[in-house]
Amino acid sequence: MPYALFEGNERLTRSFPTQQEAWDAAARAGLVVAGPDGVNVLDDNYEIKPCEETTNEVTDPGSDFILS
Repeated sequence: MPYALFEGNERLTRSFPTQQEAWDAAARAGLVVAGPDGVNVLDDNYEIKPCEETTNEVTDPGSDFILS
């Protein structure tokens, strides 16, 4: 099942084959922070959720983020 980074209901990234790859993309974008118990969490309103895989996504060159 593919995963992507979302802000609310808006999908921000291309689909990734695994949840870990989506977390890695969020970390590259600086969206992962240390939570109060020292466990890494996503900043603010971001979440990693299952998504539909699409093969024709237009992403920002050199980035994992979808162009608007």
